[in-house]
Amino acid sequence: MLDDLVSLALRQFQQDCVKLCEHHYPTVHNRGMRDTHMGKALARRLMRVLEAHDRPAQFHLLDDTRPHSQTVYKLQLDDSAIYILAHRLLSGNNACRDALVRDVAWLLNNGITDPSEPGRVIIVSDHWIDRTNASKAVPSWWLGHQPIHADAYRAQGIRLVSATTSLSDSISPLGLTEGRYRIFHPLFRIKDSLPLHKYLLMTATFSLGLEEHTTV
Repeated sequence: MLDDLVSLALRQFQQDCVKLCEHHYPTVHNRGMRDTHMGKALARRLMRVLEAHDRPAQFHLLDDTRPHSQTVYKLQLDDSAIYILAHRLLSGNNACRDALVRDVAWLLNNGITDPSEPGRVIIVSDHWIDRTNASKAVPSWWLGHQPIHADAYRAQGIRLVSATTSLSDSISPLGLTEGRYRIFHPLFRIKDSLPLHKYLLMTATFSLGLEEHTTV
């Protein structure tokens, strides 16, 4: 049930992103959403979905004094917790990818108070594809394979590149396995109303702790 609600919130979050992009133009169109905007918007959307299904949650911003740290929000339910790590990819290069992995490691090692408590970790990020091969490889790196609709990217002049590693490869040793990796395209081109594939909104969801089986 919790996985179903998370999936519902992520689908609705796409519309929230459209509004965020409108309100913060041209910043979003230059570099992507700020981590705080992205993480807080997803946390609020998820809280509304949970409350609508009689699963109220308390909202917390995890305290972290690390320099240049990313935003982590915690939603505490009666019987579980959801952690949201927001990290925009300003670039597709290895330095930016490694920084995301380091923040995931910090969350798992320092941010989660009770590792045995049932819950979820949601990683959310965005990226504007540029002309570099590193940037064109971001979808493959995030998903672990090329998007099934790669022809839609090509139709918009984007020739994707296959990544030599994947996000899953990097974070599996940290203990996050069997994640669900997704890429959304919440923005639309004005001239034909087609999804703008140059803009990526990426999420990855993982289970924590021990719990009864739930539907995905």
